[in-house]
Amino acid sequence: MNNKEQKPLKKRGRKPINIDLVELERLAGMGLSERQIASALDISNSTLTRKKHIEQIEHALKRGRAKAVALVSSKLFDNAMEGKETSAIFFLKNRDPENWKDRQEVINASINLNDVINGAKTRIGGSMTNIIDAKEINPLPTRDQEGEQLLSKKMQQKNTKG
Repeated sequence: MNNKEQKPLKKRGRKPINIDLVELERLAGMGLSERQIASALDISNSTLTRKKHIEQIEHALKRGRAKAVALVSSKLFDNAMEGKETSAIFFLKNRDPENWKDRQEVINASINLNDVINGAKTRIGGSMTNIIDAKEINPLPTRDQEGEQLLSKKMQQKNTKG
């Protein structure tokens, strides 16, 4: 007897995994993540990621997501038209962000203080001098009525300088 006749042949490779496209589209339409979809289909996340390049699977995911967005957009529009303020604000911020936004633009500007000061000097003209004579105003007394020294010499020097 021949060895080939005695043993049944084993198929090599992975067992094929068939993905139900209708269920895939339905799950994607519910807003589930790919990880959640894989779990619901009882396949690994890596299997779904690997099979996403297959045109039918890719289209099922896109159709499901597009249908969900269309349904929610329609409901949001209906709510906005019924006068539900939050829906109206959300709708306008997303559909017309140029006119309806919370963000404030920050403008960075720098000012050269030397230019500002020079400009002020030019406007004031000759009435401003570059050197200001320091004058002592209300100096502290250094001696009391009897002539006793009130402050130490260091304190006197400090007061006359500053």
